[in-house]
Amino acid sequence: MMQTTRRQFLKGSSLAAASPFMQSVQAAIESHADGNDKPPPRFVFCMKSNGLWAEMIQPKGLEKHLPFDVAYDEKGRLVNSNNGNIRKSATPAADLEIRDDMALGDVMEPLTPFKDRISILQGINSGFNTYHMGCYQTLGAFQAKTRNSIETLGPTVDSILAQAFPRPIPHVCLGHDPRSPSGVAYVPTSAAGKGKPLPFYTKPTRAYKELFGVIDEGAAKAEYDTQTEILDFFIEDAKRLQKNIAAPEREQLDRYLEAFGSIKRSRKKVESMSDQLRKHAPDPPKDVDAHSTMKIGEGNAEIAIAALLSGLTNVVTLRFDLLGSSSYEGIGGLHGGVGHGQVKNILKARREICSFQFTQIARIAKALQSIPEGNGTMLDNTAFVYTSDNGETHHSSGVNYPIMLLGDLGGRLKKRRYFAPGNEEKVDRAKSEYTRLGDVWATILAAAGQPHEEFGIPVNGIAHDPIASLLT
Repeated sequence: MMQTTRRQFLKGSSLAAASPFMQSVQAAIESHADGNDKPPPRFVFCMKSNGLWAEMIQPKGLEKHLPFDVAYDEKGRLVNSNNGNIRKSATPAADLEIRDDMALGDVMEPLTPFKDRISILQGINSGFNTYHMGCYQTLGAFQAKTRNSIETLGPTVDSILAQAFPRPIPHVCLGHDPRSPSGVAYVPTSAAGKGKPLPFYTKPTRAYKELFGVIDEGAAKAEYDTQTEILDFFIEDAKRLQKNIAAPEREQLDRYLEAFGSIKRSRKKVESMSDQLRKHAPDPPKDVDAHSTMKIGEGNAEIAIAALLSGLTNVVTLRFDLLGSSSYEGIGGLHGGVGHGQVKNILKARREICSFQFTQIARIAKALQSIPEGNGTMLDNTAFVYTSDNGETHHSSGVNYPIMLLGDLGGRLKKRRYFAPGNEEKVDRAKSEYTRLGDVWATILAAAGQPHEEFGIPVNGIAHDPIASLLT
């Protein structure tokens, strides 16, 4: 049996070293689908690093709505781009339907079967400072003290939705970071609250062991059972300590005990779902090189599919890559290679990366579409969000966040919309009519029936508001 000192226990170091599963503490674990005729909403947040060039998601026929001409030199750079600064120009206002004759761009070809479910947002201002990375600010819509900051000043939108629509595993976070040998890392993306970053599985093998180990017949089951023994040990040791420590430490201990109890109940709920898990569990993934960004991404997509189809979770955050450490096979590193143009052709590299990511999104969407639910399929009650964590390009100013939405949450969001607010650079960004990234997240919260008034940290007291033209 694993040994731990009381000092370590009270500091919480044992809990922190355990697993994301053991850190996933939820207020309620009953499913909205259990005994409820109304299917639960689901959310898949898909994040990339290194900026998202606007033309990667621009429908054909709408190129003139971008603030630059889509023409490239031999290196794959925009012609007359002024070192890329043209991408930071104000995007013209637009609010129109994506018609049948407006095909998706070539790079989005994997998503063609879902064209009638897609909306595109352009020219959305971040509302905060960014450069290489937006980190927690992107999904949290708050302003950190410095650009590229990893401060967590509040909950991110994905975490809020996970808490609002809980399942046994409220939030499944899957990412890539080859610097994490354990298969778990704090990839700066999602947070449950101020100072509460969420851990990401960075190896599909680790995610499988902890999410599906209860039904495995081999090593994954043994590891799951070991974790259960460790959890039982924590609970019993905490109970023994309760009567023998001073009030301040006892108060902290009580919080840990409450957390352990919640985790224990959650694991019991998962164990009761064994038949459902067996029906949708993926094959045990094989170990792959941690630097294989694409193989990790493919494995993470499999885990995401299984977690959603089995009912383990209603919210998945999929972080495809991480600037500074991710390198794409046959393409190059994100920072120097793609970001600084050391690859032979930047456009070709970016197109291949986005195409790979759209392929994974299409795989998840197709799997959800194959499962009947209510009067339709699971896909009908799901919304995908795809964007970059820092906006329009590698050295981004965050003035033009390109965003793709797929799905309408059972009719709560409009489909086939092309929207750009027409933010002008010289307009006071503190005014309510200036559309910021937090307004997009407020739109999704409103569509999900969740409060949005307190979301993010408003600029000059102006709260984030839903975008009316995107709501039904």
